[in-house]
This record gives sequence, C-alpha cells and structure tokens, in this order.
Amino acid sequence: MEERYTLSAKPADLTGTFRVDRIEFACGEKDEYEPTGQIPAIRPVGRERLLSAQRWGLMPYWGKSSLHVQRDSLGDKPYLFSMLAKKRCVIPCSGLLFARMEGKRRTVYRRKLPGKRVFGVAALYDIWLDSEKNEYPMCTLLTTSPKYAGDETTPLVLEGDALDQWLDPGFNAVPQVWGLLRSIPEADFVLETVADPLPWAVK
Repeated sequence: MEERYTLSAKPADLTGTFRVDRIEFACGEKDEYEPTGQIPAIRPVGRERLLSAQRWGLMPYWGKSSLHVQRDSLGDKPYLFSMLAKKRCVIPCSGLLFARMEGKRRTVYRRKLPGKRVFGVAALYDIWLDSEKNEYPMCTLLTTSPKYAGDETTPLVLEGDALDQWLDPGFNAVPQVWGLLRSIPEADFVLETVADPLPWAVK
C-alpha cells in the first residue's frame, strides 16, 4: 500500500468535487502527506461537510497505529467494524506514492486516476480525548484485498452516489454500509515512475 500521497488541489476543487461546506485546514497544494502526520479529511458534522486536519494513523487503546485497513478484514476487527456506522470520512488525493524493490533497485511509483485532479479515498476516523478533553481526530484508509500474493492493495475510491452515501450520517446501518463498500469498483489507476524520488524513498 502507499507510503505517502500528494494533493494538488485548490479550495474550489475540494468544495466542487466533495461539496465541502466548511474548511478548517488550509491544505493548499502540497507535494506529499506522510503517515502519522496531519492530513486533510472530509467528514459530516451535523448537516455540513467539514474539511479538517486528522492524524493519518489510528491509535486505538492497545497502542498500535493503523494506517490502512483491508476491506475484507474489517469484520475481524470489532473496533474498526463498529466505526462503519458513524465514523466515516473521505481523504482527498491527487496521487498515491509507494516504493517497490525491483532487484537491487528501489523504484518509486505514483498512482493517478486519468483525467481527475482530485479523488476521494474511503476512510474511517476516531477522535481521541486527552485528560483535558481536547479532541485529536485520527483516521485510517480503506483498501481492497490483494488478488494475488505480492500484489499491491488498492485504495477504495468513492465517487457519485457512493461518496454521498458514505458521507451521509443518516446512512448508518452497518450491513448496508458494508454492502456499499463491497459494491465500490476498483479504480482504474495508472502508474508513473517518479523521476526524482523523495528522500524517504531512497534507502
């Protein structure tokens, strides 16, 4: 799965594509967002869609950080499965970065969707409260399960009615939400090689 992602979008791209009502995170155009850092996420708050900062990576009570969760393993994780009812969000992306060892060479690739400046990846979020009741939102991205051993997992992209239902707080029956995830088609990503790999990918 991706180790970083990029978002090259203006506020108008985000409000237009995702019908965001309120922006509380000035994401601008950034080369990359990294795990455990603050990333822009869209979630419903009342009748509004809010774009705000969330930590990429859950910190559940057993102390592990979950960056990605495969769709077919959600049923094996009660903590995450219960979040399908009311803790859903969307991560706006322009490209997804990952590195792959090919022989002795480490090659960095970018996944993109042809013709789309920005697209949304299905995610789950939680809010951690500290001792003073300060809120710290955090999230994990949802992916497909690989079809074959060694395959890359694919982020679950939401579009059209699927995106609207995912962000609809009234659409909260877990079996129906689960069915929605199962019906999302795998996105037709294209790969391009990153000519000048970023420092994190050069090892």
